[in-house]
Amino acid sequence: MPNVSTSSIHVSPSHSFSLSLEANPSTGYQWLLSNPLDAKFLEFVSTHYTPASPLPRIGQSGQQIFTFQPLRTGVTSIALKYCRPWDESDCANVHFFVVTIA
Repeated sequence: MPNVSTSSIHVSPSHSFSLSLEANPSTGYQWLLSNPLDAKFLEFVSTHYTPASPLPRIGQSGQQIFTFQPLRTGVTSIALKYCRPWDESDCANVHFFVVTIA
């Protein structure tokens, strides 16, 4: 059974927000959106990887950071999976319920 984590976050429609997830791209794994975003509520802005130390080493983990822009008040979700793109049989999954309040 896949590993699944669920969280709720509260955000403001006037401010972008970021989700930071532990990652290690040297293993071939990466975080990906597992479902499309609801375009009425959220816009994907960017993703990037930040190593754990300023002197990156092979095999070192870090953080993959996703940034989103809320577009209106309401409730939606973000589903992400941590997989190798060529093998999705053993993925970790995270699901965030996003509550946008004015």
